[in-house]
Amino acid sequence: MKRKGPATKNQKYLAILLVVIMIFSVFVIFFANSLKTGSNEDSSTKAVDDKSSTIPFSQIPGKHVHHQFNSIVDGLNMSPEGVMTAIYIDLLKSKGTPLGTLFKNKDLKYFYGADVTRCYRANYANGSGFELNQIPEQKILMPWGLVPYHGYNLLLKTNNTYNLWNVVGNPVISGSLQSVKDVIDIMEKNKTSTHEYDQILSQAEPEDVILEEVATKNNVTNISAEQYYMDLKKLDNGSYIQTFMLLNPEPKVTKNIVALKASSSERGVTYNVTNSGNIIKLKMSSDFASLNNETKLLSL
Repeated sequence: MKRKGPATKNQKYLAILLVVIMIFSVFVIFFANSLKTGSNEDSSTKAVDDKSSTIPFSQIPGKHVHHQFNSIVDGLNMSPEGVMTAIYIDLLKSKGTPLGTLFKNKDLKYFYGADVTRCYRANYANGSGFELNQIPEQKILMPWGLVPYHGYNLLLKTNNTYNLWNVVGNPVISGSLQSVKDVIDIMEKNKTSTHEYDQILSQAEPEDVILEEVATKNNVTNISAEQYYMDLKKLDNGSYIQTFMLLNPEPKVTKNIVALKASSSERGVTYNVTNSGNIIKLKMSSDFASLNNETKLLSL
């Protein structure tokens, strides 16, 4: 039987991450329930290659966003309460990894008219959500209009086809008019940011992450713990380390981790399991394909 090549093998194991990536896609906002129905063709994306179609941040009047944006914690600090799931991706760190083949910047560049280096998305149980994106070039596609709010200018993304708005700065905020206003209210200290994940994130080590994700159990996420955290890093030797943290996990999860750890060396995976109160922290290190296979076996 013909043996599968490395590229085919990586594609197979990348499948487990597709759902994570899909919820992050900018087009989730574009066709979210909060947006108006209309043509799928956004005329503002047609002129991305025309430099005159973009405007520097410096030419947009009013306040700009200035907020630390290096981890999922930074994104959550800008998020209204009730976050169901959130994901943070460092697109620069994903380059040269199997994830780099999926985290392509093309769609985001067509959306903004500039390259994006770091991204965050928060999702809520009512179907709403918003995104944060770091744009080093400090420019954006020319807006169709603007609405002032607490000194910021909310930029209309389309010609009234969709309820989609941006606020420029570091990072750029994208979402429906109400979701963008809610983020600004947090920055202006008129509302409180989410604190649902403070306990589990107190044990996170976000330095050099490629990807971070958090989720709360409900009938949508259906995870096997009250809360879930995951991150992925690439080590200097070319291998990867993946961390899972589970708040109040189901008993079957603990049993499964113990069983898989006992035989992990047979699969070329190193386990490091610690318990802190009601949180289980699992670190696994191996090559990329082996880690993704192990994640399937864990069924978290």
